[in-house]
Amino acid sequence: MGAQSLTDSNSQGGHLYSVLNLPKDASQAEINERHRSLSLLFHPDKQTDTKLKESANKEFLDIQKAYQVLSDPFLRQVYDTLGYDGLAMKWSPEIRSRTKEEIQDILNQGWLDLTKHRLRQSVLPKAKISCSLNASPLFSPKINSFRGRWISRIRERIRATYALSQSLGYSVEKKVSEKTSLSIEAQSTLDVKKASISFLGAVRHQFSPRVVTLTTFSFSHPYVTRFEVKYEDPDDALNFKTTFSPLYLNTLPPTTLSISRRLFRSRPQKGKISLRIAKQPSISFFFISPPTLDLNEEDGSSPQFGPPTTLGLKHVAFEKNIGLTFDDIFPRLVAETSLTFIELSTRLKASMQLSFTTGVLYSLGAHWSNETTEVSSAIVLNATSLLLQIDCSYLDQQISLPILLATDSSPLLVLGTIVVPSTLTLLGYHFFVLPRRRVQRKAHIQSARKEFEEDYESRRQRNAVEALLKDAARKQMRQEAERGGLVIQEAAYGPEEVELDGPEESVLLDVTIPVQALVRKSQLHIPGGDSKAALQGFSDPAPFAAKSLRIRYSFRGRQHYAEIPDYMPVVLPLAEHQVNGGEMETKTSSEISSPPKAGSEGQGTSELRCPSD
Repeated sequence: MGAQSLTDSNSQGGHLYSVLNLPKDASQAEINERHRSLSLLFHPDKQTDTKLKESANKEFLDIQKAYQVLSDPFLRQVYDTLGYDGLAMKWSPEIRSRTKEEIQDILNQGWLDLTKHRLRQSVLPKAKISCSLNASPLFSPKINSFRGRWISRIRERIRATYALSQSLGYSVEKKVSEKTSLSIEAQSTLDVKKASISFLGAVRHQFSPRVVTLTTFSFSHPYVTRFEVKYEDPDDALNFKTTFSPLYLNTLPPTTLSISRRLFRSRPQKGKISLRIAKQPSISFFFISPPTLDLNEEDGSSPQFGPPTTLGLKHVAFEKNIGLTFDDIFPRLVAETSLTFIELSTRLKASMQLSFTTGVLYSLGAHWSNETTEVSSAIVLNATSLLLQIDCSYLDQQISLPILLATDSSPLLVLGTIVVPSTLTLLGYHFFVLPRRRVQRKAHIQSARKEFEEDYESRRQRNAVEALLKDAARKQMRQEAERGGLVIQEAAYGPEEVELDGPEESVLLDVTIPVQALVRKSQLHIPGGDSKAALQGFSDPAPFAAKSLRIRYSFRGRQHYAEIPDYMPVVLPLAEHQVNGGEMETKTSSEISSPPKAGSEGQGTSELRCPSD
């Protein structure tokens, strides 16, 4: 297995399964059988060499730790849900007496608490400042078109701009129990007609991980109360909202009911129906295609496992929504689409609303975010106005700036509003983002390579594990060769070629012996979903890149070659792996057995020959 120990592993679930080379849905019998066979193989008392005994003892302890968790149904459920963070928690003994479903609800709540703690532990208060500006005089051709010098005209245009409204909101949230939180919010608003201040109180209660209620009270006239219930599971969602006032109990309160449901069992698309009951009722029908990553299913690449690319454009998520809203005689058509660049944390969005009464409303926007900061801008255009919306937030402290740019149609202004920000964004990407990402990638690769090359303990441990597995692998190979079964001729583990900027980044580990030791009854199966670096005799030669396992093997006297991405399952033999012709065989053999670069001494020097040799 890799040099990373169980105690040093991160909190991602799945590492313990990799130690035993088992899928996450393995039965208890499979766990017991695998634990028994590995314990016999790595038991320290069976080793006579002192160095091998030390390495075997380390592997033996890791196997026992993995078995201790996976053989306990409760600890296994905790690990599958919360990872190592869950194992570090202190659980009440009475929890074990509950049903599996009840335990899962408790673990789900624990997962929510961990997530909230990580994301919101620094700041609990929230503030929002909004200032709506009328900047249309800056671009209006009707203001001082021909009088005065140009500086005087600009000054007069600036003086003609004014604030339509200003508002400040501040709220503080207090968690009164595990499921209930209370918040108090103050809002002040100032516009051209009047000024007002209001105080709101809200109670949020989570009945279960799927059901949440939110009740908001207003302490000023007319004492409006809003009530909302949300239910959500992986396939369905329901949202109910209503607003009422004790001063107007004789009127029908505005109520909205939204229901969404997954339309296809194997696809993420959903259908949504929203019904609003009010003085002007409406009903909407939407087809929602949630964000889906544009990934190559064959290589199994994904943002969290791949390397930091220079361009940052490798992983893209698409989202599409289309719907009809009936709130008048004629329906209103709504269409939205978005493009999210995962590595750049940037989202581009475009939407259109078509109405027979108000015309067409267009919207173009962009959104960028990191762990603490969010910045977004949007341009909203219709036949009579042009609006620029800018929002910035830092740790839940938000500033909103709606700017009215024009009150009539101005194609030149619309073009400038779109072209100028887009041009500045592209220039900033080319001259600032790309050089910075190149420097970051180079520094990351150099640091990772240096750390791996200097990790003598990892190299020594891996070679010792190969020595422990060598006799078993030879015996296994001899038996397979005698019956024409599965014989691993060469196996290498390292970066995928598509992930490398040059040959200087390539590092391959010879894992022929560990792979041959995994063969059972002329078959090889390694579960997917987790990195193969945790297998016995493996380690991570390139943390900066997505990796693959390359295997050249023979089965029934015929040559085969397979290249399997790191997080995909390995199933051998397969007819599609068969090599036709010696030319291809020579090419793949040369490709798979490329020696490691300088500094990788001892990373793959083992040799496993056929019995006939």
